[in-house]
Amino acid sequence: MNDLAPTRCADCGTELAPALLACPACQRLVHSERLRELAAQARVREERNDAAGARDIWAQVLALLPEGAAQRAVVLEAYQRWLRGLGPLTAIGFGVWKLVAVAKLAPFLLLLASFGVYWRAWGWAFGAGFLASIYLHEPGHVIALRRAGIPASAPMFIPGVGAFVRMQHVPPDPATNARVGLAGPVAGLLAALACYGISLATTAPLFRALAHAGAVINIFNLVPIWQLDGGRGFSSLTRGQRLAVTAVAGGALALSDDRLLWLVVLAGFASSFSPRAPKRPDHRALATFALLLAALSWLVQVAR
Repeated sequence: MNDLAPTRCADCGTELAPALLACPACQRLVHSERLRELAAQARVREERNDAAGARDIWAQVLALLPEGAAQRAVVLEAYQRWLRGLGPLTAIGFGVWKLVAVAKLAPFLLLLASFGVYWRAWGWAFGAGFLASIYLHEPGHVIALRRAGIPASAPMFIPGVGAFVRMQHVPPDPATNARVGLAGPVAGLLAALACYGISLATTAPLFRALAHAGAVINIFNLVPIWQLDGGRGFSSLTRGQRLAVTAVAGGALALSDDRLLWLVVLAGFASSFSPRAPKRPDHRALATFALLLAALSWLVQVAR
């Protein structure tokens, strides 16, 4: 920005050092023309509802305003305006996001941001419980990865989406891949069952709702596509075993009328005819997958 500074003040002619933002004699803003241009650009972005773009331009304006300038208060208000609509903790998490790269605070900050999203959507109590149920799903993956000798990161949250665990390298074989994938829903099922047990003991509707939400999330994770847990679970199943899991999902659908199971049925049937299906059966993965579908479908019904 030093190349923007003139050698003399346009009003009083005082010589100006390159780093000055205001004339020391008459207090004229050195970059007044540039500031007007940036302010106009920021307002255009705001009219287009481009909050992130407006924020970046207001940040440039702040960099050209000296400390103590009356305009700083107005610009700071514009710069922070986009944060206030995101909810209290989300705004705080976003405000300190730039610390992530240097302070290695990503897991904690993303946790706060996720809590802010869920708090705003459903209230703090359900938001906290929902976040805990997502978190308890991930240690299942971490434990399975470490048993396989694969280093894994702490759970990383994506606000409003979920969480994931980063592994250093892929599992060495389909059976290990299936165990890693299904370990998450196993942990998630246990957490949901714990919530349901508390709801029965206390008649608290909050824990019944958390049990239902946990069961739904883990059924979704069992859809055998892409990088979802169900896709990993299918990686070691033969064509016949995949059709068996699809049949279990179909039976659960008929008994529970949980429409989310349609995704498992359709994706499972399509995956059954994949040329990548192994020839050697994996009875452990088959039993785990089938039991998970049965237990989670039952829990969706009783905790509805």
